[in-house]
Amino acid sequence: MANRRNLKKEINFVTGELLAECLFNKQYVPGTNAAKADELIGQIIGIQDEYLQRVNANGGKEPKQVKAYYKKLREDFDAAVDGVFEGLSELNK
Repeated sequence: MANRRNLKKEINFVTGELLAECLFNKQYVPGTNAAKADELIGQIIGIQDEYLQRVNANGGKEPKQVKAYYKKLREDFDAAVDGVFEGLSELNK
């Protein structure tokens, strides 16, 4: 299991890249729905805030509980990022 500092850096990096992609689409790709892009930006910021808070909250005292907590956190984060990718693909429709 990676330490919390690296996990926070990864969350910040991924959400930063998603924000950059969304802003690029909004500004430079013709036909992009600006309202959907703004909604997606809000969703990305919410994901970042939620998962950084969850990293700071420890899953328990026992190592098995902590490991399970962070495994679930990573799975949930991956699922949230997949949802953002789906939203990005629908911006130009």
